Amino acid sequence: MKQLVSEVILSQKLVADAKLDSLYDLFLREKGLTSGDPVGRSKLGDDQNIFQANVDFSLVRLDNLQHVNALAQDQVLDFNPKLTIVFGENASGKTGYVRVLKQAAAVRTAEPVLPNLSTPTQAKDFPSARIRYRLGQDEVEIEWKGQSGLSPFTRIDVFDSRATALHVDGDLNYIYTPGDLAHFPLVQEGIENVRGRLQEKIRETTKATNRFLPHFDRQSRIYPLIDFLGASTDLQELKSLAVVLEQELAEVSKLNTEIEALRSRDPTALLKLAERQKENLEALAIGLSALGQFDAPASNLAIDRLRIARRQYEEATQKSFAGVPIPGVLQEEWTRFIQAGEDYLRTLEVAASYPGTADQCTYCHQPLSPAAVELLKKYRDYCNNTFRIELTASQKAVELIQTSLQQNFDPADLGRRMEEVFENGGSFTEENEALIKEFLEKGNRILASLAQRVDVVWTDQAESMEKVRTVLGYARTQNESLLTNLSERREKRDQALRERETKLLDIESRLKLQTLLPEIEKFVEDAKWVDKAKIQQQKFQGLLRSITESSKAASEELLNRDFERHFDDECKRLRAPAVTLQFPGRQGQVTRKKAVASGHKPSETLSEGEQKVIALADFLAEVSLKPFAPVIFDDPINSLDYRRMSEVVERIVELCQDRQVIVFTHNIWFTTELLTKFEKRLQDCSYFDVSRDGSRIGVVSKGNHPRADTMKSLKGRINELIQNAEKSTGEAHAATIEKGYELIRNICEVFVESEVLQGVTQRYQPNVMMTRLPTINFSVLENTVQAIYPIYEDCCRYIGSHSQPLETLNVRPTLETLKQDWKTILRVRDAYIKKS
Repeated sequence: MKQLVSEVILSQKLVADAKLDSLYDLFLREKGLTSGDPVGRSKLGDDQNIFQANVDFSLVRLDNLQHVNALAQDQVLDFNPKLTIVFGENASGKTGYVRVLKQAAAVRTAEPVLPNLSTPTQAKDFPSARIRYRLGQDEVEIEWKGQSGLSPFTRIDVFDSRATALHVDGDLNYIYTPGDLAHFPLVQEGIENVRGRLQEKIRETTKATNRFLPHFDRQSRIYPLIDFLGASTDLQELKSLAVVLEQELAEVSKLNTEIEALRSRDPTALLKLAERQKENLEALAIGLSALGQFDAPASNLAIDRLRIARRQYEEATQKSFAGVPIPGVLQEEWTRFIQAGEDYLRTLEVAASYPGTADQCTYCHQPLSPAAVELLKKYRDYCNNTFRIELTASQKAVELIQTSLQQNFDPADLGRRMEEVFENGGSFTEENEALIKEFLEKGNRILASLAQRVDVVWTDQAESMEKVRTVLGYARTQNESLLTNLSERREKRDQALRERETKLLDIESRLKLQTLLPEIEKFVEDAKWVDKAKIQQQKFQGLLRSITESSKAASEELLNRDFERHFDDECKRLRAPAVTLQFPGRQGQVTRKKAVASGHKPSETLSEGEQKVIALADFLAEVSLKPFAPVIFDDPINSLDYRRMSEVVERIVELCQDRQVIVFTHNIWFTTELLTKFEKRLQDCSYFDVSRDGSRIGVVSKGNHPRADTMKSLKGRINELIQNAEKSTGEAHAATIEKGYELIRNICEVFVESEVLQGVTQRYQPNVMMTRLPTINFSVLENTVQAIYPIYEDCCRYIGSHSQPLETLNVRPTLETLKQDWKTILRVRDAYIKKS
């Protein structure tokens, strides 16, 4: 450490990586952590990084990629000095290009760049690429061979999804430090680099399990062996598992295709539809059975009894009150009034002989006149005579019959269920539908008769009920058969999917083991080295603490306040929520962190979208402190709403006026908005599309706008599916055919959009291209539609996202129909193109 400090103080420059390697090797030898004699001291050479910091730097080209993931090896990315947009769907290979740049720049979120794990790897198959860049007036080309932290690429700033957590909750060091503040961290950085090398070595050994485990799925048979990796590990067992046969590798593509097909054709939705049909049929059976058991003769007897009781009651009461000058006598309101008075007298427990000439009025306590006594007696007789009691009993009897039927026969609910059953098909003929509707309507008429207290006429009750029971019984039997069929199909498909997933997982896990085996072997050899290295590691802390205190005072005025101003400005532009910046400045570094109310971390209180804009504001504020260099955004607008996405677009457009900006994204709306901003200055924006072309991944195409599907890509996928279907059996065979129809549906849409309608209206484009309207070939349009549309309708019936009648759920397409429909599509398209 003394030699490192003297070198830094003497040169006042960063210690170059080569020299740090030498000093680290000297440190290991001095502490007995490696063998060999200590190396001699030497003067440090000039570090060119310090002179290049203020020179304009931009990327020109990335090409000649070799063994980078599974990327095709003949692709080229030419970067625009202003804005470059690289668009690609998930799993298209876009991330591979980002990782090369992140690794070369050694950004905080850099990830390892691995070779293609699906093919056997040789020791010499390390990732590499050619990168051309411009530094000042010079254009330079280098061969990248997996190195991390190459100059001047270390000046590149990258914002990706992993950077969000760092910029929101992390304590971050400033990437760029101006003027004299750069002198303070020099010694600290040199010591940190030596300690970092030691820590990295310790981490590679003590945390090797944590580093290797994420590469393996818990369900694989490799996982337990890696989980307990240590000095006692049987390396021979791991070596034998790492051997993957050629026929296993050849099976990977077929397994992936079958798994995709099995997942996309899950019959669960169809099963739920059939279960709903069963529920409706059961409810109809219960409700209509209750109607069929209705006792019409007993109902008519009760209604007749009510009719007689009402007539006798009315005759008696009319005679009793004849000639009495009382308004509304015997009307319903009057009857309720008189009955309420009788109920009140009962609560007072008055004598049954009330009223008499000696009694007072129970309401006003005034003496009763003889006329009043006689009137009150008539009121009491009216409430207590036998005719009224009989009328009340007969009314309750009819109401009981009506209520009993209504409890099990709900016309509104049964009507809805009946319509839903008929709508979904089932096993009903038009005659059956008419029979059930007529039976349900009969129930409505019976309820109406009971409500009106008229006789119910139903001469063919038993015959009608038997027909309904037969129809519903047959429908329920058919439904049970369908449920059984769908359940068995789902079980078989799930089993087929599990088998293929397990087999694919085993092959992929062993391929990963093959790649990582040298590192695992080294872990076992280094296990005993760790304890001795940790003793030396603990001695660094005191040395770094003294450097920290010296840098705090100078950094507060010169850097932190300037950063805070830029950060506040970026927050306003992006409508970010308020957070508090703090500058603890540990270990000789000028650092920052954020908090919200009560000292909580932003991630504890803010939404995912709010955290994203806070991270973007922090990232852009940090960029603003640095000299001009490329800025890379890797899917920066995940979790953002449309308004904030537009604000990010505006900020990126503004940023690329002063700096080179490269955007990698899979969001088509974000891409379209960016491209719209450059419609009048196309020279300032370059667009590339990254896609899969059969087995080729990461295929780069220069264009003007994103295209979700193309005739070429869909054609290749359909041909591949047909080939796989010819080799498959069982559920995997059926699922692959159904997936083929899904792609044929897509190609119908693309054909109509791009060729039949000549791109007049296009998805994800804001304008209708009226100038292309005359290019449509109207003479063959009708024949083309008549040929394409029936196939399109069949596709919709076969795919799971579209509805279909229940009776067709067991009708499954064959490989022959798929081939025939595919030939028809190609024939119609060829004919259209020739005549256009």
